[in-house]
Amino acid sequence: MALELDHLFVFVEPEDAAPDGGVFEALGAFGLEPSFRRRHVGQGTANLCYAFDNAYLELLFVADEAELQSSSLNRARFAERSAWRRTGASPFGIACRGILPGESWTYRNPDFPPGVAIAISTESDDPTMPFAFSSPGKTPPSAWTDERAGQRQTAAGLTRLAIERLTLPRLPADGGALDHFHRDGLVENLEIAEGEPQMSIRLDPGRRLRLPLFTAT
Repeated sequence: MALELDHLFVFVEPEDAAPDGGVFEALGAFGLEPSFRRRHVGQGTANLCYAFDNAYLELLFVADEAELQSSSLNRARFAERSAWRRTGASPFGIACRGILPGESWTYRNPDFPPGVAIAISTESDDPTMPFAFSSPGKTPPSAWTDERAGQRQTAAGLTRLAIERLTLPRLPADGGALDHFHRDGLVENLEIAEGEPQMSIRLDPGRRLRLPLFTAT
């Protein structure tokens, strides 16, 4: 199976993802409607997600600090990522459908169904690099049958989500997950730059958002 973008996440503050929160309101003004929420039991996080035909945007936030600290995800410094404004870590995660390229380790959330796990790139041991992993999902939101996707973003006339540009502190390792994400088009352009991490996403047809500020470009 060729690599496909499954979803991307951005760490936000819990209040930003709540109704009337800053990010919630910014995305609403952009025409986006929430598709589903989920609490990640045993991981210390929760989310608010916006589904498009091909992939979804996930606002990820801390729900239980102690649970987050004790999770095996802290190999990838999730606590630092959640506090990216103070730590300088990357707030971004990129999930693919397909076999994750490069070296990886296996994560099993206690809330996953039996036999379900995700592969996490060893590049993600460095918190300044985006969290790269495989999704347990095998199909895009347009093919979901459990109603999580809702009406997707059809009310806004938006169909597809793409990562147009991503800034990194350094070039990704040859043959690793991030290198393949770029080569396979999951990340269209890479830019090496200092300062706050940035990601530009395109919401077809032709609208753009700059993350983590959630401003239109």
